Amino acid sequence: MTGSGERRALWIYPWDILDGGIDAIDGRAADEWGLTALSLAASYHSAKFLLPKRRSEKVFLSGGSAVYFRPDAAAYADTPLRPVVTPRTALLDVLDRSAEACRKRGIGLRAWTVGLHNSRLGEGHPEATEENVFGDSYPWALCPANGDVRRYLVGLVRDLATNHDLDAIDLESVGYHGLSHGHHHELIGINFGQVDEFLMGLCFCQACLARADDAGVEGDELRARVRALLEARFRDEAAMPAPEPGDGSGIASLLATWPELAAFIRMRLETVASLVAEIKADALAGSATTLALTASTFQRGVDNAWLEGMDLRALGRTADEIVLLGYFHDSAKVAAEVQTGLEMVGGPERLVLGLSLLAPLTSSKTNLVAKVDAARALGTKKFSFYNYGFVSDVRLSWLGAL
Repeated sequence: MTGSGERRALWIYPWDILDGGIDAIDGRAADEWGLTALSLAASYHSAKFLLPKRRSEKVFLSGGSAVYFRPDAAAYADTPLRPVVTPRTALLDVLDRSAEACRKRGIGLRAWTVGLHNSRLGEGHPEATEENVFGDSYPWALCPANGDVRRYLVGLVRDLATNHDLDAIDLESVGYHGLSHGHHHELIGINFGQVDEFLMGLCFCQACLARADDAGVEGDELRARVRALLEARFRDEAAMPAPEPGDGSGIASLLATWPELAAFIRMRLETVASLVAEIKADALAGSATTLALTASTFQRGVDNAWLEGMDLRALGRTADEIVLLGYFHDSAKVAAEVQTGLEMVGGPERLVLGLSLLAPLTSSKTNLVAKVDAARALGTKKFSFYNYGFVSDVRLSWLGAL
């Protein structure tokens, strides 16, 4: 059942490595779980977690968006955005100490790097965030069209690749985030469907408006029309049918009848694609560190990545790998997702399948094996598993059966 020549990585946080012991976790990763790499969070958003294996702080608060290494100030000299360093100073050496331990064990180390999903920087620099049609800032979402944001992300990747011993940057959150965030006490009390969320997720900040104008789209006029449509929908929501999970046909119909909006969406796709090209050219040129790009952050299903500005066909030609999140219980759904992803990115050598070990997405060792085997049947040989800290030792032991 074991796959030959596979790469199998485990996403992990620095606080879990410190709690469990670097050498102990590396040893178990190689000897018990059959892993060939760890993907260690080097930059992460704010979070509240239940971490069942920890000896203390089982309910763990990360303390806000932060980096978990000592940044090189020179990497950010051309942008006012600076990495916020975690106040948990004991975590600052985990990345480099893990690199040393991984080399001794013969396994790889990847830097799991959250890019534009950063509430701390967004709150400090609202001018750099996504701005909805009503002028509201989304502080959790730095805008990929903003020049300072782009220079910050290029600097972050360059800093990691240049100053640390890494095989790869596992980069997530490079596109548009939009309305949904899972924010504290997030509530919507009206009939609010896919079209509403889509329109509320569009960014009309000055940088996006400028790019729209360059693309031949009258950005201010489009903004006014989108705002008017949303105002009408909000006014009439009580007469609208209750929203149901759908296939996005309402959004597709809207774009088909609104060419200016469709052109605006194409501008978003080009914006993100050009940002990733800058990262490759300016941050990783001449580096042996490769770039693996998560297909989307909040939008599940590879077909929906475009909603975050992610053109996977274009990005698959620029990034070394695309990480597809097959977070489904059913192995047939995982296989369908992989098949679609392969068609987009061009082949199994450019695709990494992310699978969740968490309940209820994975219910048993048999269920996990079935999903991995379904992907193997399509040629997949690169896997990443989510996540060490959230699961029990029993769930981690299932990795040894792959």
